[in-house]
Amino acid sequence: MTYLFFDIENANSFGGFGKICSFGYVLCNADFSIIETDDILINPDAPFDWYLFKKGSKCRLTHSRSEYQKQPKFPQYYSKIQALLSAEDRLVLGFGCKNDVATITTECLRYNLPQIIFYCQDMHTILEKHYEMQGSLSAFVEKLGIETEGMTFHDSRSDAWFTMKAAEKLAKETDLSLSDAIKIYTPYASEFVFREQIKKLFKRWLERSEAKKAAEALADGAERKSRRIPKKVKVPEWFDYRKELLFQVQQNSAHG
Repeated sequence: MTYLFFDIENANSFGGFGKICSFGYVLCNADFSIIETDDILINPDAPFDWYLFKKGSKCRLTHSRSEYQKQPKFPQYYSKIQALLSAEDRLVLGFGCKNDVATITTECLRYNLPQIIFYCQDMHTILEKHYEMQGSLSAFVEKLGIETEGMTFHDSRSDAWFTMKAAEKLAKETDLSLSDAIKIYTPYASEFVFREQIKKLFKRWLERSEAKKAAEALADGAERKSRRIPKKVKVPEWFDYRKELLFQVQQNSAHG
């Protein structure tokens, strides 16, 4: 059994799509001896949110804009990331990782790549329940006395390392292997998160369409009482997410 701890940073999440600019990871064996670690910088092929390079920002990126932009784009790292996440006999873990799982699935959609099928345990939920406290990764790092010298929060590799050290503390306290210590928790399945994300994006598109129709009707002189209200939409299970929604979702992303 090997453990992969990972974290990603996004350039932006406009239109419901995260655009990955870094994929940091720590790969270790069952006794937490590190096998491999890296911070893969990626050209997000998208604008960066303004606050990511602002001095004093809580989410300030650790590399310059130009350093990300000169890197290859996500498709060039697809095989590497897929191999890391989908290896046999591997436990994948992150901290607050549902959005990271969703971002990986929508990056595959954005670049017309096959979905990466994997499961990811969320150490955030596990640590909150075990220690009966709520908090950010930095709060747990402080509580557990994890060394931070030379590392920065919101740096993908550092955050993956902090998550690994927190998991190691948990395993030692429970006197169990990590896989046994967390087996009662349900991991996020990338296939399920993908479907959930696409439903959310499709619902948003339909609601915007309804709002646009309502505004057009109002502009045409329709009575205010006849204005159509955006509906709450339940997407049917038979909906072909991949083919039918691709153009609509890309349009949403393009218009922010």
